[in-house]
Amino acid sequence: MNDIRPINKGFEDFKLLPYLQSLNKPINDQLIFEIDVKKNDYIYLPPNKDNFIYEIITGAVKLGGYSDDGDSFVYEVLPHNEFFGNLKYLNGIFHEYAKALIDCKIRLYDLDFFKNLTTTEPAVTNWFISYIVKRWCSAEVKLKTIKEKNIEDKVKSLQEYYNIEVTNTKGQRFLLSNLLSKKDMGDLIGVTRQTVATTLQKEKQLVF
Repeated sequence: MNDIRPINKGFEDFKLLPYLQSLNKPINDQLIFEIDVKKNDYIYLPPNKDNFIYEIITGAVKLGGYSDDGDSFVYEVLPHNEFFGNLKYLNGIFHEYAKALIDCKIRLYDLDFFKNLTTTEPAVTNWFISYIVKRWCSAEVKLKTIKEKNIEDKVKSLQEYYNIEVTNTKGQRFLLSNLLSKKDMGDLIGVTRQTVATTLQKEKQLVF
C-alpha cells in the first residue's frame, strides 16, 4: 500500500457502478458506457463540450492544460479507480486536457445523471464528498512537497507518490512513476525537465 497517498477512509472498496446495479436502477448505455483509449491519445481537449464524468477502469491518465503561450503542462496523474472530468461549475474559465498514458478503458457517466446521483442517493453523496476531500488533500500534499523540500527530495517524493502498479487493457503491468516523462515530473513539482534529468542522473551515480 502507498502510505503517502490520501485515502477516503471508509470508502476504500466502494465501486460506483456495482453499487448502482445493486439498487436495480434503470441504466442504459446513454447514461453509462465504456470506451477504450489508446496510449497517448486524448480523451478530451479544451474546450471540452462533453457532459461526462470519467472513471478509469484500467490504465492511467494525465490531466493538464496550456499556458498563455500555448505550452502544455501536467498538473495531475491518475491511476485506475479514479474519477475526472470538468464539472462545469467554474464559469468557463477552467480548461483541461486528458491524455492516456497507456492503453486505457474508461467508463463515462452522463453528467446530469451523475449529479442527480450525488444529490439523491445518500451513500453516493457520502462517497463523493469523501472522494472530493481525498483529491483536495492529495493536491495539498503535492503543494506542500513543492514548497518545503529541496529538488532531490521533491523528485524522491514524486517517485514515491506515484509508486503504484497500473495495468493496461492488454494486462501488461507498469509502475506509474516510470510512465512519467521528465517534463511531466518537472511540471508536477514546479521545475524544468533539465533539472529533473540532472537530479535523476546524480541519484543514478550515487547508486553506482
